[in-house]
Amino acid sequence: MFKGLVAVNLVAGLAGLVARVLLSSRGDPESDEIDLVAVYEGLHVRSHSSSFLGGSTFALFGGIVLDLRRARLGPTGAQLAVITLFGATTLVAPPDWRVEIDARTWMGGLDMSHQQPEDSEAPLLRVRARTVFGGCQIQSRPRLEAVS
Repeated sequence: MFKGLVAVNLVAGLAGLVARVLLSSRGDPESDEIDLVAVYEGLHVRSHSSSFLGGSTFALFGGIVLDLRRARLGPTGAQLAVITLFGATTLVAPPDWRVEIDARTWMGGLDMSHQQPEDSEAPLLRVRARTVFGGCQIQSRPRLEAVS
């Protein structure tokens, strides 16, 4: 049994190293679309996008915090794909956004503490989250004003 655990850890570690070499993040705080990748590391991104459209996040043995409180959604809203394996992803949305989530977890957790606004016409962020041996948290906090 011990040899089996060692083999699984070696395979997971090698897969993580290969992913770290082959995958990289795309986008910056001003980008309308982002693709964030955290393999054996942590990322904290505060978006200032004037028309955020979405993108993806991928955390493997790492963590991502995506703070959207300074961003504005595009006219059609935004779609964000979140994949978390053996890590954690946190999305921080302003309280005036509606958030629809389609989440699947296996041996992980989901914390949906975002408070939905009463306005049914509020901007919409659609999140598709897949989590294995990790956690995904979506929360709302008051908006931050952009620093000039």
